[in-house]
Amino acid sequence: MAPKHTIKLWYFGIRGRGEPIRMLLKLAGVEFEDVRIEMEQWPTLKEETPFGQVPVLEVDGVKIAQSNAIMRYLGREYGFAGATNLEDAQLDMVADLFYDASKAEGITGWPRMLLGAIPFPDGLSKTDYFKQRVSPALDKYAGMFEAFLLEHIADPLWNGDKITWVDVMAAEFFGRFVEYGEPDALEAFPHILQLIARVQALPQIREHIEQRPKTGF
Repeated sequence: MAPKHTIKLWYFGIRGRGEPIRMLLKLAGVEFEDVRIEMEQWPTLKEETPFGQVPVLEVDGVKIAQSNAIMRYLGREYGFAGATNLEDAQLDMVADLFYDASKAEGITGWPRMLLGAIPFPDGLSKTDYFKQRVSPALDKYAGMFEAFLLEHIADPLWNGDKITWVDVMAAEFFGRFVEYGEPDALEAFPHILQLIARVQALPQIREHIEQRPKTGF
């Protein structure tokens, strides 16, 4: 049995980088305080974070920043990591691929545009921006991950009953392109769609999705 901790998650009242962490905590059955920061609170709270950014996971008073580090810690703490150091390295590798994708041209500013924080450029509509700027980058990185899943089709770490912290991250990351972009955005990547469906069908995740606040991203 995993040790019991006092846990707080500090993040804004959106899904963003905090949502995979919330989902993993729910999947682990861990009680935690979901601290949703209002924008007027942020200038003061920012000074209390390790690197001036969120999400931050506070575990027994110790603050951990960087979303991948948080997910990795929770995966190891609650049984959603690899069974060996080599498997953990594979998980880290794929998580870093998702980070690269989130910073890719076309994708990197898209969440802020959807939230209204910055305008869509060059007079493009939301739909046109997705088709012209987001889709090419998505196809590149989704293609890489789809090929990886195909290569590891017989690997129980990726296609068995085991759920890892990277599965949760992948389901939330790629699922948004369908939810906020185009319904057929991942039509060419059936194994990614299967992974999303498998994660979202887990009772704890399904309940969380049904009950979470509706946000712009």
